[in-house]
Amino acid sequence: MNNKYIFLKPTFFNALWGDGSILKKYNVDKYIPEETDRNTIAGLGVFSGLSSDANEILNGDYKGKKLNELYDEHPELFGTPSTLKWEHIPVSMGIGYACSDLSIQVHPTENYALKELNCHGKSESWYIVDCPHNSNIVMGHNAKTMKELEDYIDKKDWEGLLKRYPIMPGSFYNIQAGTLHAIQKGTMFMEVCNPCPVTYRFYDYDRLDRDGKKRQLDIERAKENILIPFVCQNTYYRYRNDKGVTEINLTDNENFSVYKYVIDGEGKLLMPKPYLGAFVIEGTGEIDGIPLKAGDCLLITAEVKELKWKGDMTILAYSG
Repeated sequence: MNNKYIFLKPTFFNALWGDGSILKKYNVDKYIPEETDRNTIAGLGVFSGLSSDANEILNGDYKGKKLNELYDEHPELFGTPSTLKWEHIPVSMGIGYACSDLSIQVHPTENYALKELNCHGKSESWYIVDCPHNSNIVMGHNAKTMKELEDYIDKKDWEGLLKRYPIMPGSFYNIQAGTLHAIQKGTMFMEVCNPCPVTYRFYDYDRLDRDGKKRQLDIERAKENILIPFVCQNTYYRYRNDKGVTEINLTDNENFSVYKYVIDGEGKLLMPKPYLGAFVIEGTGEIDGIPLKAGDCLLITAEVKELKWKGDMTILAYSG
């Protein structure tokens, strides 16, 4: 069992839009570093293979190693040479709570990032865990040409420029690299994304930071990456079911695949990909007899051929 299910220590990130609320939902206090300001924790990093923020392994033969080290030293746990397409784990996953609106931002496209930044670009997706009634997200814009985009910017007509889409618990959206986007106040969300560390802030509501200064904007770099015109990515869900287990394939795009597992009883399904990164959003249960609870994050390795679920829980999983 040691090499089948590898449990991971969450990491923590702080932000202006964090107030520590995520800690009320998940009992992860024992993992918080002493120097971390609990009152500004915005979310948990539940699966990352970048050396800068890789998760530590909690159990088995590789206890104490980082996830990026496991990928380098034992790639067979993630697949075969034909399925491992990047030099590092190509996707990361986290969960956050926004106590205020996030800035309107854009991430670099793959071509731009490879040429200018010596890293990969960043596409992402959002699964909405919880949100207030009548909530929305910012995603995309109304400009048909660069000239129109610049006109909106010159006029500071942000509401005219930005597109908004309704959300509710369980909503899912793909956000292609180069898309203007922002989560809004009161939303708890899971993000599955390519692990690019670069973000260009486009608009921030003229807010002040804790030092009383407006935060830096990167409008010119953002303009080099914004997709014009914006086209909303279609999503087609696919379902598999066995007894008390339902798998919903939320997306299967060129960057990653995302799966939601709803367990109400027990059942088993074949692994959809060589490996899965998984996070228990809510509930309790088991995988192959191993206990799981809300807040657990784990790697289901390529040694697993069949997912044997049992319990009452919801899990989000991904594969690169």
